[in-house]
Amino acid sequence: MKSYKLTLVIFAFFVNSAIADPYFKGTTISPKLIDKPFKVGSNEWKSEINQVKNVQSYAKKEDIDQAAKEKELRPETIVLQINPKLVRSKFPKLYQLLDRVSETSRETTGYFKDYWAIKRPYLTDKSVLPLIPASNGYSYPSGHTTGSYIYAHVLSLIMPKKDQKLKDIAQTIAWHRVLAGMHYPQDLEGGKQLSLVLYGGLIQNSDFNNDLEEAKKELSEAGII
Repeated sequence: MKSYKLTLVIFAFFVNSAIADPYFKGTTISPKLIDKPFKVGSNEWKSEINQVKNVQSYAKKEDIDQAAKEKELRPETIVLQINPKLVRSKFPKLYQLLDRVSETSRETTGYFKDYWAIKRPYLTDKSVLPLIPASNGYSYPSGHTTGSYIYAHVLSLIMPKKDQKLKDIAQTIAWHRVLAGMHYPQDLEGGKQLSLVLYGGLIQNSDFNNDLEEAKKELSEAGII
């Protein structure tokens, strides 16, 4: 019976956290709205490969372990660092908002990655090591950077006093991806640019604004803000 109940809890978690409708389709945004990436084999690529290797040379075990934990980026990855009380079960409106933001970011980033088709560092240079279980797909722009920064932008609308801390967390998550050998520094810059493009689209979206107000109300009633 306990095993059955645990299965239901795990199933419910993934249903609630992984299935959400995007606020808009990623294919409605042109990949050309962010900087054009370098070509693999170019001088810019060589410079960025050297940066990745340099970051890896100073990698600490705790940073690698944290990068592994962040591999599956979820709203909780950032939210619980801001306030451990903000758990999914108690704040469904907040997570409804962030899950839809997640799906919007994921879908758009996937479209951009396929458009630019840049291979990851560990796949283009054997001296770059995948220090965590490797991610598939293309490299540019970084999905973790886009996702963590769009979380930061959205959460700053709810908790403006946490703006800098949120951005610091997003930056740390982004650089962990370079350390892990999954991304070039340029991928992070592309991800930041895309997060701002997404932010611009979200704040003009009526469904997003409705969900945002519901999340604000939920946290206000709980005395969080």
